[in-house]
Amino acid sequence: MRTHPLDSLPAAIPAGPVRSVLVFCGSRSGSDPRHAQLAAAVGRTLAERGVGLVYGGGALGLMGECGRAALAAGGRVEGIIPRFLKDWEVAEPLCNEMIVVDSLHSRKHLMFEHADAVLALPGGLGTLDELVEVLSWRNLRLHAKPVWLMGDGDFWQPFLALLDHVVQSGFASADITTYVECLPDADALAAALSLP
Repeated sequence: MRTHPLDSLPAAIPAGPVRSVLVFCGSRSGSDPRHAQLAAAVGRTLAERGVGLVYGGGALGLMGECGRAALAAGGRVEGIIPRFLKDWEVAEPLCNEMIVVDSLHSRKHLMFEHADAVLALPGGLGTLDELVEVLSWRNLRLHAKPVWLMGDGDFWQPFLALLDHVVQSGFASADITTYVECLPDADALAAALSLP
């Protein structure tokens, strides 16, 4: 079987200490109340560990839960929101810093640049779009930042199964399944943040 040029790209430089985490999550709360509880626990955990939260800047859904919990626990919260979504998603007015950008593309790029690790909580198409793009960048060896998944009720199992399917269908190397790590809860996040 022929190798693909991506398979021989040099590895990206490993990430350093985690001082800020980019959290992707829904602007809706979802049908399972555990998702909102988890989002709040993540916000608190980041604040208690002295790790900044970088997120989409919305006040609604899981984004709002995570952001407000981090702020209430004394954490630093940076929101990045496109101008056209500022009113639609109701930008969180309490953020320590709110950056308004011109497009979703600018938002994703800037959020990623301002964070040392990525955590995806449950969400919809926007969350999936953000997560897949970060994994695509990892596949191209553009970064080596940790990418974590967390969600109650095996929320991410269908996504992980899709990654396996992509590999088994010959469209990616098995490496892509190692680009993400599933964390069961906020305690596991706290432990991951303590690693060098």
